[in-house]
Amino acid sequence: MNKITQAGFKAWTEKWSRIAGQITDRSGQRGGSIYSFADDPESLIAEIEHRLSLPLPEDLADLIRFGAVHAQVDWRFPGGILLPFPEVSEGDLGWNIQNAEFPDFFDENGEDVTQRRYLAFHMAGNGDLLLFDLESASGSAVVSWSHEEDEFRLLAPSLPDFFERITKLGLIGAYGDIYIPFLGKNGLEPDGPNGQLWQTWLKDYRELQWEDVKNDLPRALRLFEMIASDDPDLTPRREIGPLLKAYHSVEDIFREWSARGEEPQPKRNRRDRLILIGEAMGSDAADWVRALWVAKAGKDAAAFPREADEGVLHRLAAACLPEDEGLALVLRDIERKARQSGRRISPPTHSLAPFRSRRVIPWIEPLVSFPFSGWDTLLAASRPQAEDLIRWLQSADALRMTAVSAIGMLPEREIPALFAGPNGHAERTELLRLLDALHASAVLRKEKAAISEAIAALAFPLT
Repeated sequence: MNKITQAGFKAWTEKWSRIAGQITDRSGQRGGSIYSFADDPESLIAEIEHRLSLPLPEDLADLIRFGAVHAQVDWRFPGGILLPFPEVSEGDLGWNIQNAEFPDFFDENGEDVTQRRYLAFHMAGNGDLLLFDLESASGSAVVSWSHEEDEFRLLAPSLPDFFERITKLGLIGAYGDIYIPFLGKNGLEPDGPNGQLWQTWLKDYRELQWEDVKNDLPRALRLFEMIASDDPDLTPRREIGPLLKAYHSVEDIFREWSARGEEPQPKRNRRDRLILIGEAMGSDAADWVRALWVAKAGKDAAAFPREADEGVLHRLAAACLPEDEGLALVLRDIERKARQSGRRISPPTHSLAPFRSRRVIPWIEPLVSFPFSGWDTLLAASRPQAEDLIRWLQSADALRMTAVSAIGMLPEREIPALFAGPNGHAERTELLRLLDALHASAVLRKEKAAISEAIAALAFPLT
């Protein structure tokens, strides 16, 4: 059985720092590692044993002696990348032996049950727990508890084994469902089929660089699927197409990317890949997108990808077609669906926001009503001008409050453009006057806060 030693712990922490650092460097998300050590390990062990009223298992005592009392190592992926296991969105390895405690669980009647078998040493952001099973052979078997399913899952038969296995898997955790693809009857299986697939993917994520793959189209597409986030501050998708076309023909790119869609993979990846292709290739994919719309209409149903849906088509229309053509297709689709259902149109934010078009505003104006959540997001995304916001602030209550909320949502970098015209000073003065009047008449604290936020957003010096 593995033991915790000073040299072994040092080797683990070096690997953990390297893993977290490489992933964080690429992902652009916050992450890193923190450790706290005991000045007097034996006294601390005695203190913890006295508090818990039990002798600590050898592995836990050795962790205090040779390792850290408290640690946190984490990383996160950005949204929108294509993961081989979509549930694996982050890494979270941590413990706090000094504050470890026995949590209460629930019985079949929903009553709290006091227990002294499972000692909790780490809590995930969603409330899931990592625990030591004190009744296991080692006394330090690591178990995950999911708060939603109220289910215990064995991760490793001892703490050193857990460290070995989780290190191979890149520190995935600590949400309970993250471990599921890699579980066998004896806990995590990093060398099982899913574990090997994950390790290969994660190694490429950490190490692949554009200069290494630019002449190798399959590997270049693999890289971009790993890093093409929907976060515009990372790797903008619109920059991918020009990079690829500098080394490969449009025909080869489409053929290879389409072939990747036929490989075994999560359904969500096949769907997201279609969107990625469109957003990366832009107008070069226009004929492909038109063919998808024709296929959807039933004229060539065999050519319509089974993973595509209305949301995919709307995103592709915004990314690849001329605005007049794409927006008309999507608006007709939304109106058709509303007629068929006989229901009022709900905020079609995901369908229309990607157009970033002011032409959306007059279309949504007669549809806005309370509750306005979603309409404000769509208005903010549609590049409103000052005159649009003034008109809405002078209109019915639903439009007024939608405009107020949308002003607070506008990206700071876009607000000066509201007043770029010759009437910019006058328009901002009028907007602030309308907002001040609304603030003075508002009764609800929530409304006043939203109006104050809008006023603050417009409070910048005009040159």
